[in-house]
Amino acid sequence: MQARSTLEQTPEPLRLASPLSQLPWDLAQDQFGVQGADFLGVMGTLLLGAAQDQFKAYPPDSRAVAGTLPRSVEKDARRLRPQ
Repeated sequence: MQARSTLEQTPEPLRLASPLSQLPWDLAQDQFGVQGADFLGVMGTLLLGAAQDQFKAYPPDSRAVAGTLPRSVEKDARRLRPQ
């Protein structure tokens, strides 16, 4: 990162994997400098990898229908009360 920041000509932004590649890294270089944008890109890559590892640790529960919530006990109790 330090070597890239000392170049006379502004280097191209780092090539990062998706979804980080969709961010405006040229604007980040303008705002934070080459070294700052490179740091943000590398840190984003590390955070993305850690988040993806967490998703692998919790496989989806395919027994339930997607988008449904368990029934509320309070609603069930109201229905059972005599009126």
